Amino acid sequence: MGRKSVVLAVVLLLLAVFVASRAWAQTKLDADVIKVALHTAQPEEDGFVARVVKMTNDGKLPADLVEKTFIWARAKPKHKFQYFKRALIIQAADIGISLS
Repeated sequence: MGRKSVVLAVVLLLLAVFVASRAWAQTKLDADVIKVALHTAQPEEDGFVARVVKMTNDGKLPADLVEKTFIWARAKPKHKFQYFKRALIIQAADIGISLS
């Protein structure tokens, strides 16, 4: 491989990383999707989801923590929201973030 080919490959790789990082940064959690999937029924439940989504989108709560807890709770046969809330409160407290 010639020097020009290597430089071109590096430039293309950097461009791909830049585009991917911009797309990831623009990804925001959607409260309505979470509410529907977890079958929230009370205004307090909707408020908790809205607060969690805001904290996540503001960078105060790790998105991967919320996403993995959401996926786990969504797979439960009943009481999906309760599983989500309790697990998220415990996991957030473990890293020093209060959700209660």
